[in-house]
Amino acid sequence: MTTAYFAGVDGGGTKTALVLVDENGEEIGRAVSTTSNSAVVGHAKAVETLRELITRAAETAGVSLPLAGLWCGLSGSDRPEDHVKLRPGLNHLANELRLTNDAELAIGSLPNRVGVALVSGTGSIAFGRNAAGTRKRASGWGHIFGDYGSGYDVGRKALYHFSAFIDGYGPATSLVERLTDYWQLPEPYSIINRVYDSKTTKGDIAKLSRLVVDAAADGDEVSQQILRTVAFDLATYADAVARRLELGPVLDLALVGGMLTHVDVFRQHVLKNLTANWTLGEVELVTDPALTGARSIAAAWKEQHA
Repeated sequence: MTTAYFAGVDGGGTKTALVLVDENGEEIGRAVSTTSNSAVVGHAKAVETLRELITRAAETAGVSLPLAGLWCGLSGSDRPEDHVKLRPGLNHLANELRLTNDAELAIGSLPNRVGVALVSGTGSIAFGRNAAGTRKRASGWGHIFGDYGSGYDVGRKALYHFSAFIDGYGPATSLVERLTDYWQLPEPYSIINRVYDSKTTKGDIAKLSRLVVDAAADGDEVSQQILRTVAFDLATYADAVARRLELGPVLDLALVGGMLTHVDVFRQHVLKNLTANWTLGEVELVTDPALTGARSIAAAWKEQHA
C-alpha cells in the first residue's frame, strides 16, 4: 500500500516554513523560504514562493506530488478573494488543499480543536473555534491600522518613545541609546532615513522588540510600560474572540509567535489580563505551527481512511 504524505505551511509576515509528514505524523522533511504574505508581496509572488517551497521540500524528501494533503496557513491571505487568486496555482500540489489564516494551524494543538490561538510575532491576530465548528477572529488588519499586540507594535512604540525624548516631551529611556547603537546612528535624526528607507521592512521594525525586551529586563520603565500596553491589547483580541464564540467557562489557548513563546514576561502579562474574565485551561506554546498543521491534516485523513 502506498504511503500518504502531508505538509503544513506556516506563512508568517517574515518567513514561510514547511514541514512534511507521513500518514502517521512522522516528520520526513522541512524547508524555509521568504514571506508568502500576499498583502506584502502580491498573490502571484505568494503562489510562486509556495510552489517553489513545496516542490523543493518534496524533491528533497523523495516524495512525489501531488501530496495527499496540504494545509497552508497564510498571514494576510485568508479571505475568499485571496483564495480565488491562490488556489489555481496550488491545487495541483495536493489532493486536499486547505487555505486558512496562519493562526488556525495552532488550533490543532488544542483538545478537539476548540479554543483560541493567539499570535504575536511580526504581526498579531486572535483566531478561535468552538465545538460547533464556528470560527471567529480579531485583529489581523495589517500594520497600517492594526497589528497591535505584535513585535512590530513593540518596535513601533520604541521608535515613538525615541522621538518623544529627542523632541523634549517624553521621559528618559535607555531605548534612545540602544536604538542609536543598534543602527549606529551618527545623530538622532538619522533614524528617519533608516526607518523610511525602502529596504527597511516590517520585519526589521519588529526586530526592535528585542531591544525593548532587554531594556525592560534591565529596569527601563518606558520599556516595561510598552510590554504591558502591548500585552493588554493582545489579550483584548483573545477576549473578544472567546466571547463571540461563547467559549468557557474554561478557555484553552494556543500561543504562537516569538513574543509569546520566547518572552516570558510578555506572555505572563497577556495571561494575567485574560484571567480577569476567564479561567484558563490548556495553554499550549506552539513553536512549530507548520508541524502542528501537517500532523492535524494527516490525522484527519487517517481517521477518514480507517
